[in-house]
Amino acid sequence: MSSTVWSLAILLLAGVILSTLNRRTTEHSFDERLHVYLKSLVADVASPNDSERSDPYSLGEPRFDLPLSGWYWQITRIDHEPAEIKGSTSLFGGRLLSLAASNVKARAGELREGYATGPDERRLRMVERVIDLGEDGKFLIQVAADSAEIEQSIAAFRWALGLTFVLLGLALVATTVFQVRFGLLPLARLSAGVSAIRRGEADHVSGQFPDDIAPLAAEVNLLIDSNREILERARTQVGNLAHALKTPLSVVMNEAAAEGGPLSAKVQEQAAIMRDQVNWYLERARAAARAGSVGAATEIGPIVDGILRTAAKIHTDRAIAFDGVVEPGAMFRGERQDLEEMIGNLVDNGGKWAATRVDVAVRPAEPTGDGRSYVCVTVDDDGEGVPEAAWTSMLRRGARLDESKPGSGLGLSIVADLASLYGGSLKLNRSPLGGLRAELTLPAA
Repeated sequence: MSSTVWSLAILLLAGVILSTLNRRTTEHSFDERLHVYLKSLVADVASPNDSERSDPYSLGEPRFDLPLSGWYWQITRIDHEPAEIKGSTSLFGGRLLSLAASNVKARAGELREGYATGPDERRLRMVERVIDLGEDGKFLIQVAADSAEIEQSIAAFRWALGLTFVLLGLALVATTVFQVRFGLLPLARLSAGVSAIRRGEADHVSGQFPDDIAPLAAEVNLLIDSNREILERARTQVGNLAHALKTPLSVVMNEAAAEGGPLSAKVQEQAAIMRDQVNWYLERARAAARAGSVGAATEIGPIVDGILRTAAKIHTDRAIAFDGVVEPGAMFRGERQDLEEMIGNLVDNGGKWAATRVDVAVRPAEPTGDGRSYVCVTVDDDGEGVPEAAWTSMLRRGARLDESKPGSGLGLSIVADLASLYGGSLKLNRSPLGGLRAELTLPAA
């Protein structure tokens, strides 16, 4: 809409300029009429003994003879004391003020044009000229007329100009709205298509587009295909690397186990560490590839329901209750298996430490100011909890605060790393149930 604002501003500026030019033109045209009478009076003063003039100061305009009509002329001999003044009958005993006394600058030939106040306090448009006849005297000749005629002409022009520009402005606004609403409709459809890909509802931009937009839609589809090909190659390479490393490590561990002795035990220990490291970084590489994919979107509700059912079966002997509340339609912008791993690790951790219950809640997260929407998954347990000083160390890879519980200590760190790859986060806090609360924030689709 900025173009509309600028266009309206240009129309307004054009209106002011045209109005100013019209005033000057109207005043000039009115002055030309007054100059005709002024020249006639100058001729009468310059040849007072012309026998052909029965009435030397007759200008052929009846309004000069009507008292206070607004049309006046006045001849003043300014080189004589006291000044000799002759005026039109319309002055009705009044006098015209000089433009020179009002500091109006003179043009060539001592000619002045301007506005003055008449004998009846009306605003007059006046022209005056000083002529020097030598021994016959020096005279100031003035002709004035009511400026209302000028103002009426200008007002009529402004009204017509304003009406024209208002109609033009409305037409301009309507045209702009039409262009935005219908002319840019293909771009809106393209934007909707890209948004559908981001939400995982489509894998390509589909539909017919105008010739100007079709290349952009085609490039978007090619970019998506290229992205998928790169990710697929990355996954293949990661799989090949995993196979290439695991087989030699397994051979080393088996051979070491067959030999026995302190050296064999040390080799098995270090090989196991190497295997864990390989598994860790390969899984991280796979997750990074999945996080960079375009158009992946996963519904959270079914994932949570499935994980809670599985956890309840695993912990049947401890009679732990697993409950979940999921916001309807909550979607995660990412791969299903990554979401399963993150929530599964959190629920599994809660199940290990809970006394009687584990609660899972999924709700929209608070806005972060980056323009993106997020979803928050909270997992609460009613266990003994963990001191606040240990919350940060729990998110480090391999950190275990209690060796009595099974596991490698990688669960929470895996969740934190996966969340970070997707632009989310994992935070620990005290649970209202008395134990630990894990707050997982993920991008929403």
